[in-house]
Amino acid sequence: MKVEEIEKKLELLFENTDYEIVDVKIIRGKNLILQVFIDRNNGKITLKDCEIWSEKIGAFIDMNSVIAGAYTLEVSSPGVDRIIKKPKDFEKFKGKDVKIVLKKPVEGIRIYYSKIVGFKDNRAIFENLEFSMDDIEEIRLNPSDDEILKDLKN
Repeated sequence: MKVEEIEKKLELLFENTDYEIVDVKIIRGKNLILQVFIDRNNGKITLKDCEIWSEKIGAFIDMNSVIAGAYTLEVSSPGVDRIIKKPKDFEKFKGKDVKIVLKKPVEGIRIYYSKIVGFKDNRAIFENLEFSMDDIEEIRLNPSDDEILKDLKN
């Protein structure tokens, strides 16, 4: 099963809650690892949140045969450099600094730094930049040292 399909199925668990799935990754190797990154709409993710959601997600996967065979489930917060990939992320983090990594270089450049302006018609709009989401490998928040320290104090 593709990671997008798994994410779509897992999103059902998060409907009508104060939590959301930020990203889902599959690491294939000797053992399959499913990583689920979650966030809270009004607050920070705690270790207890991860424990609770790990149990819910694991039970859902097992009861609905979402993944065939053995797997390891890892549930965590998205971190201070969380990924930006959904249209609502662009609204939520409007004006924030980001690091943009393209799939292929444009004019010899593959990594850009800018601020989020918006999202429209599958296009990510930044200060002085605009890219189709199809051309973007990854967008992550790029917090300053001051923002990281402030976050640690809270």
